[in-house]
Amino acid sequence: MEYNTLIKRYIGILLSLLLSMTACDSILGDNEDPLATTDDQIKERPEALFVGVLTSLSSDRVLGTNVFNRWSQHYVGASFSDEDNFNVPDFPQSVTWPVYYASVIKNTILGERAAASVNRRNVQAQYEIMRAYAFYHLTLMFEQVPFSEVMDFDGEDLNTRYPHYENQQEIFEGVIETLDAAMSRINTNDTDAIKEEDLLYNGNMVRWMQFANSLKIKTLMLLSGKDDSYHAALEAAFGQSYIDAIEEEAIFHYGSTLANANQFYKLHKQFADGQSQFFFASEPFVDMLLSQVDPRLWVFYDYGTDATSVIHTGMEPGSTAAFTITSVLSLNYISATSPDLWLTASEMYLLHAEAMLKGWINGDATQAHELYLEGIRMNFNRINSLEAVINNGETVGESRINSYLEDVPVLNFLSNDRAINAVYYQAYVERFNRGLDAWTFVRRTGFPDRPLPVNSALSDHITRLPYPADERSSNENIPEQPLLDDLMWFMPIE
Repeated sequence: MEYNTLIKRYIGILLSLLLSMTACDSILGDNEDPLATTDDQIKERPEALFVGVLTSLSSDRVLGTNVFNRWSQHYVGASFSDEDNFNVPDFPQSVTWPVYYASVIKNTILGERAAASVNRRNVQAQYEIMRAYAFYHLTLMFEQVPFSEVMDFDGEDLNTRYPHYENQQEIFEGVIETLDAAMSRINTNDTDAIKEEDLLYNGNMVRWMQFANSLKIKTLMLLSGKDDSYHAALEAAFGQSYIDAIEEEAIFHYGSTLANANQFYKLHKQFADGQSQFFFASEPFVDMLLSQVDPRLWVFYDYGTDATSVIHTGMEPGSTAAFTITSVLSLNYISATSPDLWLTASEMYLLHAEAMLKGWINGDATQAHELYLEGIRMNFNRINSLEAVINNGETVGESRINSYLEDVPVLNFLSNDRAINAVYYQAYVERFNRGLDAWTFVRRTGFPDRPLPVNSALSDHITRLPYPADERSSNENIPEQPLLDDLMWFMPIE
């Protein structure tokens, strides 16, 4: 396509700029004296680092690792066939790694220490939760990563310049321990918290508690699929308050001005005047939605400029053969204000239903069905709340939602396997355009049965990012690079 070279160059510039803003002498940060110039400022206002933590993480999610949406086959990047075919370019890993370690994780540690030194426990907890969230991302992208040995940047107790790597199970357990520590620290009656700089919840610690427990549940779901010894902890976590309403969701919002706009939108604004010309409907996903007469299909995609049918037309994943009749990623998802959805109510309801059906927690198919219905409704509510969907007149009406809910399978009338697949279908649709969450879902469940991309560079679907070249050359403790289609630990053995 005519925009191909320009787009790749623009993404490279954006990501290189992001890298230059976050990277240090060592890819894991300068361990000698990170507080030398800012010690007093951070101790006085520990929250000063929080906006940078949130924005760095979200920027990487919406642009740096947008390719995860294509690997989960929610849409196809015809201008980026190398990436769709699993030929991974220098980014995202060369940028993603330092964004997480040198910007997000490092600053959560510094902010947490500063908060602890003045006994601001809620602030300390907010930083801890964000650090857990960062490590949750890292292990799902790379599997084995440095965890415990990057906690001490002073180097007094640990040699952190060449940290050892830990396996995925240990990292998941570390994420849960970090979340438990944060939740035990939170005092919802204490108003002292990060507020103005808290772009998620504006200092509402009840919401932070729900976010932490919801992330704990997501992590325990990954562990529970491998070892039933985690089921009791999962049951206990579902017994505590989690995100189950739209107003409780963890969402990073973007603004209507270009300076504060979603970076994925900025890409399209720069090279396509804000129009959708680079990402196309995925044929397998279109066919799946059509088979279910799913009204969300018309929200997810816009018709091609020369489309002659009311039926959306997709293209094969990995194919470069996009035509003007091919449906494109909808402008409902390419807008300045398109939010970055970190954790949603619909996701949690569907996870709860899945855990019941699998017998990991108490409950029967009738109870699971109620959770399933609520999860579907919550997803429609979330879609209908998107500013671009409202402005474009694409909301799904209440009568259409009710009609759809009346037609979905009744779980307690199905075999267990078919009931689980019904939940999987809704969970897969719910994660549309949610990057890492979508890619993690298809790797964890094996749903749907995705075709290999055209001319795939691998013999199976890609499961991981490769370690960045700088880390491979600088850290003698780095493990041998697995094949890019080797199963991660959390993935079921086929």
